[in-house]
Amino acid sequence: MTMWDPLISPDLEPKYLALVNALDRDIRTGVLPPGTRLPTQRELARRLGVAVGTVSRAYDMAERQGLLSGEVGRGTFVRRREWAAQEGANDEGDDPALLDLSKSRLVRDPSDPTLRRALEAISRRPDLDRLVDFYQPAAGMARHRTAGAGWIGRTGPAVEPERVVITSGAQHGAAIVLATIARPGDLILTEEVTYAGIKALAGLLHLQLRGLELDEHGLRPDAFEHACRSSAPRALFCMPNLQNPTGRTMPLVRRREIAAIAESHDVTVVEDDVNGFLSSDPKPSLAQLAPAHTYYVTGTSKSLAPGLRIGYVVPPAQHVDRVAAAIRASTWLTSPLLAELVTEWIASGEADEMVEWKRSETTVRYQLAREVLAPWLPSGPVSFHLWLPIPEPWRTEAFVAQARARGVLVTPSQEFMVGRESAPHAVRVCLGGTLSRPRLEEGLRRLAMLLAQGPEPVLAVY
Repeated sequence: MTMWDPLISPDLEPKYLALVNALDRDIRTGVLPPGTRLPTQRELARRLGVAVGTVSRAYDMAERQGLLSGEVGRGTFVRRREWAAQEGANDEGDDPALLDLSKSRLVRDPSDPTLRRALEAISRRPDLDRLVDFYQPAAGMARHRTAGAGWIGRTGPAVEPERVVITSGAQHGAAIVLATIARPGDLILTEEVTYAGIKALAGLLHLQLRGLELDEHGLRPDAFEHACRSSAPRALFCMPNLQNPTGRTMPLVRRREIAAIAESHDVTVVEDDVNGFLSSDPKPSLAQLAPAHTYYVTGTSKSLAPGLRIGYVVPPAQHVDRVAAAIRASTWLTSPLLAELVTEWIASGEADEMVEWKRSETTVRYQLAREVLAPWLPSGPVSFHLWLPIPEPWRTEAFVAQARARGVLVTPSQEFMVGRESAPHAVRVCLGGTLSRPRLEEGLRRLAMLLAQGPEPVLAVY
């Protein structure tokens, strides 16, 4: 039996939900490996200073959620299962009891035959071996860069193929750009709540990260201007289109202000545009407004398929070779076979059809969410994720725990917060966690019911 002493937030009530939350966290992080025998209910209650019934209720709920298994006469154990597989599985797969609305992903049309057709077309080409047998230029093959330039130009800047560098996804693109332009200790500015991946990259590259205030139009120019004047930032990382997690989009006037500030203070901009393909009325990118200062980063994980890991970086013209050198240093090159698959989709027009399907499906799901969550959801552009404010007397952590107890996973604002400021009371809700619209609606209605009812009453525990 392990001597597990869970760390429970004093602000999260009721206590049994705090305990379930701690179990989930420690199992996923490896503190409690599969097969671990947990303390008895009486022993854990004594350690935590709570009633035995509190621990019993937590163990029961964790068992229903698939975290634990109880064996008569032997005790309670961490359930043996492939957590990594569960994290990446579709909700119709490993754990149908949980609806995962915590991951930023879009559904693909399950009846779409384009993958099979493209693979068959590629397999018949006489130069197939060239895609796997020979090293290609670090920036990518010429035809892949040409296709990438055309793809970027659909909703982003018009660029020459020679400006395009092929990467292993947008995350890899952001990583090599930051590695190219910054050194350990450099200050990178970003939105105060931002894509968690940039926080991970800052840690990996030993960069300082500072969050800037947002308003309903995204990053505030006055906050950016003040940071440029009061410190020496190396770069700004931002998402002008459907910012993750807030879903906000910068209007043109705001983009011009941000671009002008970057130019006047000679600050490099890293523009992440992975969500820009959803826009039906694309606005000029920062790369178009400040081309000599902006590295434009996008990918195909949201627009086409996440497993392909193909992205594109458009550096300022004078820095293309530096970015290509960073590719060579990190992965030598991006898989030509995967880049060929994306190129085949683009050339055949199927990529455009896939995007149109995703735009249509996202619009339907967004409208559904607006109907169900209308009393609490501010207006905003169509997006596949929502930034849902949590009203009083809810606390975010308690709402997330009680949503999970009702079979719905959402992401708390703390996951996106930069710095030590208090996180807003909000959660991100992603609309692509299930292929089934009725199941999505059921999950949204569970969240609406929680918001309407308020938190469970807190009972004293002696």
